[in-house]
Amino acid sequence: MKLQHKAWLLVVATISILTTASVLVSQHSISRSFEDLERRQFQEESERARRLLSQQLEGLTATIMDYAYWTDTVEFTQGSRPEFFAENFGTDNMKYLGITNVLVLDALGLPLAGAELTAEPALNPISETMSQMLRSLAVSVLSDKTSKTVVRTYRQIDGGLYLVSIAAVRSQFKPGTAPTGALAAVRRFDSTELTRFSDILMHPVRLSFNNSSPSDFPVERDASGQTKAEASAPVLDHEGRPVAFLVLELDRHLHHAGRSLALAGALQVALAGLVVGALLVLLLNHLILRRLQRTHQELIDVTQMGVTGDLKLSVRGEDELTDLAQGINDLLTKTREDAVEQRQAHLRQEALHLQLMQSQKTEALGRFTSGIAHDFNNSLAAISGWVRLANEDLPPNHQSAESLEQAFKSIRYASGLMKQLLSFSRQSTPCLERIRVSAIIAEARTLVALGLMGKCTLQVDQRTENDWIKADPTQMKQVIVNLLINACDAMGGKGSITLTLDSHETTPPAGKAPNVFFDQLPEGQYITLSIRDEGPGIAAENLDRIFEPFFTTKASDKGTGLGLSVVQGIMARHSGAVRVTSAQGEGACFVLILPAQEELGLSSRRQEMAVSSAPKRLLYAEDDVLVRDAWSALLQRQGWVVTTAHDGEEAWKHFQANLGRWDAVLTDLSMPKMTGLQLARCIGSTTSPPPVILISGQISFEDEAQLEGAGFSAVLLKPIDQDELLRVLNEAAMTAA
Repeated sequence: MKLQHKAWLLVVATISILTTASVLVSQHSISRSFEDLERRQFQEESERARRLLSQQLEGLTATIMDYAYWTDTVEFTQGSRPEFFAENFGTDNMKYLGITNVLVLDALGLPLAGAELTAEPALNPISETMSQMLRSLAVSVLSDKTSKTVVRTYRQIDGGLYLVSIAAVRSQFKPGTAPTGALAAVRRFDSTELTRFSDILMHPVRLSFNNSSPSDFPVERDASGQTKAEASAPVLDHEGRPVAFLVLELDRHLHHAGRSLALAGALQVALAGLVVGALLVLLLNHLILRRLQRTHQELIDVTQMGVTGDLKLSVRGEDELTDLAQGINDLLTKTREDAVEQRQAHLRQEALHLQLMQSQKTEALGRFTSGIAHDFNNSLAAISGWVRLANEDLPPNHQSAESLEQAFKSIRYASGLMKQLLSFSRQSTPCLERIRVSAIIAEARTLVALGLMGKCTLQVDQRTENDWIKADPTQMKQVIVNLLINACDAMGGKGSITLTLDSHETTPPAGKAPNVFFDQLPEGQYITLSIRDEGPGIAAENLDRIFEPFFTTKASDKGTGLGLSVVQGIMARHSGAVRVTSAQGEGACFVLILPAQEELGLSSRRQEMAVSSAPKRLLYAEDDVLVRDAWSALLQRQGWVVTTAHDGEEAWKHFQANLGRWDAVLTDLSMPKMTGLQLARCIGSTTSPPPVILISGQISFEDEAQLEGAGFSAVLLKPIDQDELLRVLNEAAMTAA
């Protein structure tokens, strides 16, 4: 088929599709507009029905308030005028007022008189169910010492709707005084009321007592074939809860008018589209298609010549088709350049994709561990507290003491595992503290023992005991584990890895050259950790590139080349460095260099362990009852006078009631009503606030940002050892004193 014929078919198909779409859109738009008008009409009718019912309730309330302010009513509630009730609430008067139930209560809420109008009509004593319901609603009226409270509400009882109004009984000459009783009246919204309601609205109305609102626009057909729709208006009680729904049956005149108008508009759009399409086909053939045929033939000739020929089209004229031919010529000359750039962009995209996958894996692990950490650590804290209480209750040399000690070890082990998982799965703000490198190595060995190193073995050679440094424990564990996994990968999952911990002085002895490992580092005492493997080593040409981001000698599915660059960045932020030595076939050795810290003196240690023998008063807020009971009992046994609170709001009330009494406050972070962070800010705003210690099962990265500046003396993670908690509490109390 010729290009000209294809173009004609394409134009005809396009015009047909556009015309059909225009017809459908116009029909839908008009129908939707009329449906919106109809819906607004239904909403207005529903609102009118709701207001009409509300007017009946207001009328009933006005009647009751008139009776409630009579002097006769006041005297009746005070024990005089016993004939008042029979004179004013007889059969005829209740029928005239539209009241089906009436109840008079004294100031204590006890019933003085009541009656119920039956359908005969006749008066019966008010039912116990109705009496209890009215008495419960009258509580708020009787408790208002100004007698201003009036209850207007609806109730659904045994499939019927009732209008309820309760007013305080008081003298009309003594406004603002306490009520002497309450007068309650009920009107049943029965079928007779519903029929009269429908006549006023000029639409059939029914009641629905479903829990949810009936859906609008359910379509039905009556005997004449006309479509109907239903609209609902909720009947809300005084607390805003739906009691029933007024369902109106409405005719859909606008719906039929909209459909007729939409059909007429659709036909007009279709006719206009056909006329425009015919004109467009004629103009397209004359002005464009013939020239496109010539260009198409030239492209065939260019294709037959091949890419090595003179790839040009004839350029004639000064219109858009001429620009198209020139653009094709430019496109052909730049194809090869674009192909080269595309291949380079693809390589960059692959590198970024690998980086994104690594970040997503870390984020997924962080979300998983953070989700279970709080409840898991709370459970461990409760178990630890109760086990310690049981251990303290045992007599000396009891046979179960060893079993409880083993339970303590298991609890500490589980807590350590959870902290290690959290430290490697969340991105947190660096937190520098005095730590021992040997302790970090021990924790890293536990983590990699969880199956990350295959059959590789670790050997630790500790040549110094003074291995204190100031660093972020999480980041240092990340560095060590990263290097251990790299060493294991280099040996194919089998072999021995040696860790050597030592200390060095950068100032060289007289007559000796300085150590090149400490180049560009200030003089002083340093701690070094060497990690040596038995792998094939690093090629000489790669030694200068291993710390470059995205550079890796592993397969594309084995690594991203980001690990060593991260290690180098972490060491630089800790004022240290990382060095590497390697020879082909002799393995590789990475050396971590960190500034050493002086060990705490004996006097400082004794000061840390000093505990005051005087009793201290502690306010303890914890929402977990098992943790709260266990640790409050433990602290009381250690001489603390503990006042507990199950949430932050209760703790704040205790604190305000005993200002200046507390030596310390211990609080959880996540609690109902008031969090530990809010509690600390409230306490910090008082005069001479006591120290506040935060203890939580898990602290997220968002929580860490909010904790800064909150005024906490210490932040602890559950489960915590009893001795450590006592040390922190005593230090805080002594500092405050």
